[in-house]
Amino acid sequence: MHDGEPLPETLAGVSRGRILFRLFWELFKISLFVLGGGFAIIATADEVFGRKLKWLKEGELLDHLPIFQTIPGLIAGNTAIYVGLKLGGVAGAVVGLVAIALPSYAIILAVAFGFAWLPMENVYVQGAFIGLRSAIAGLILATLIRSWRRVMHGAYAAVSFAVAFPLLLWGKCNPAWILVGGMAAGILWTAVAVPLLKRGGTQ
Repeated sequence: MHDGEPLPETLAGVSRGRILFRLFWELFKISLFVLGGGFAIIATADEVFGRKLKWLKEGELLDHLPIFQTIPGLIAGNTAIYVGLKLGGVAGAVVGLVAIALPSYAIILAVAFGFAWLPMENVYVQGAFIGLRSAIAGLILATLIRSWRRVMHGAYAAVSFAVAFPLLLWGKCNPAWILVGGMAAGILWTAVAVPLLKRGGTQ
């Protein structure tokens, strides 16, 4: 448990050790078998912990995606720390981070040693990479569509997207500055513009 926050009903009566073990196993499997990077991992984790196990609210991880992206570090690692901290405290955060990092570390180590001997000119290897890149693009697009439905509401969201998208795609703007600008604009919108609009509507 994290900061006294009660565990979901699906974990009522389950020992801390079993929670940590299941947390490790689920995140380990996600990291081992899910391809496509952080976006694919967060979508799968949301499916597993939100919709399947109901340990989190459905869509909770996708709602926190902007935070996971803004915080330094990998999206997958930040996601694992969040899930682990919420379900098992500090120990859960450590278990989650180890579980999500271990398969990637082992695989990239093996690839680094064996990539020089990989026959890249082989038609089967080329075909495998083409298929893999296409599938990853589909996973990223699916994550975008799922998060779009939860985030894009109202005029402010539409304007923010209309400004950020061309800046990133054609303006060669640093994504960090876009995120910082988005946060600043969001604070001004909710703290200043929205109250003024409400006052104007009541007069």
